Amino acid sequence: MKNSLIFFATIVIGLSLPAQKKVYICTDPKSQVYHYEELCKELEKCKFEIKQIKENEANDQEKRLCKLCKENQKKKDSE
Repeated sequence: MKNSLIFFATIVIGLSLPAQKKVYICTDPKSQVYHYEELCKELEKCKFEIKQIKENEANDQEKRLCKLCKENQKKKDSE
């Protein structure tokens, strides 16, 4: 009974949390941005590994959204 209650609570909490968007970062220690698109022209310049992480992790690393990705997102939102 206790295990099923814990399982149910875990499911409810998991469903109530907003899904975290996946973003891409360049693992260059000097990189300060994250990208929504893996094929972003700015990200193509990365000479290090490209890694997919959650957006909140990128924010925790004090990274900001790429200007090009930001512009593309605004265009998508206005359509």
